[in-house]
Amino acid sequence: MEKTPVLLSVSGWSQSQFDEEADPVRLLTTGTLQGREDAWQIAYTETQPDSSASHQVVVKMHKGVVTMERDGEYATSMVFEKGRRFEGSYHTPYGALDMGIFATQVKYTVDEQQTGEVNLKYQLDLQGQFAATHELRIRFCPSQKA
Repeated sequence: MEKTPVLLSVSGWSQSQFDEEADPVRLLTTGTLQGREDAWQIAYTETQPDSSASHQVVVKMHKGVVTMERDGEYATSMVFEKGRRFEGSYHTPYGALDMGIFATQVKYTVDEQQTGEVNLKYQLDLQGQFAATHELRIRFCPSQKA
């Protein structure tokens, strides 16, 4: 399956249990898109601003379910399906934490020009305790090769 180079805009927001909003996270990067009408995959590299460490992120979209896998020091695998709870682990340099995700919104679109968007809203708990409500938006469009 052919990979299309894409330009990505990744935006995230969170609100903690104390109604404290964290500063939004924004990332502009390049990656690849591949797939067909009912199954898509986006891959890109994310760089941590504080350490310059980078890791690969793969987002898969299929039949209303979005999965996101991140490698590196803060590796995780998350599954987003509206109204369903997913349990997994969040790996850190200090050890693994139990993680729970309950998705309240899972939407994605990819049009004929391979332009699209992924929108996720979910509740996150760590070690069995509510941590925050998160929103994540990934927008993408084909990029021109230099």
